[in-house]
Amino acid sequence: MKSKVKYSQYVTILTAIISGVLFVGCIATVKEEPVFFCLLGLFLILFFCALFYGVAYIKATDDYIIMGSLLKSKKILMRNVESVELFKPTMGAIRIFASGGFMGYWGIFREGDIGRYYGFYGKASDCFLVRMKNGDKYVLGCENPIKMVDYIKSQISK
Repeated sequence: MKSKVKYSQYVTILTAIISGVLFVGCIATVKEEPVFFCLLGLFLILFFCALFYGVAYIKATDDYIIMGSLLKSKKILMRNVESVELFKPTMGAIRIFASGGFMGYWGIFREGDIGRYYGFYGKASDCFLVRMKNGDKYVLGCENPIKMVDYIKSQISK
């Protein structure tokens, strides 16, 4: 089962503003080489991080849960999943090493009630929590979270 990730309005606006400001800043400073290259470097770093880590889709198979971005995917072994449930992260989560809205929410977060987790979602209302047998936690999000949770539950109960 594969489901695309839908971005919230906040994520869409933030991504557009950051990209636009950096792009316009590069054009405006093209004759001031040090500033231009600093802005261009920052723009390229953010762009490539988004290509490798930005949230695009969630796919569940018999053996894996796959978190996909445009150029990279991360697999979680289904046999290592302890439980899965619907979950709504709060906006008060602390970003340890994460994006808080640029091309979605992705990276390592800490939240009071569940502790440290890896987030990979575009909209907080579309999330579910995957708890692993080793204690790791993943907050994932996609367009059909209820169907995805039901599918994963059916796979781990085998």
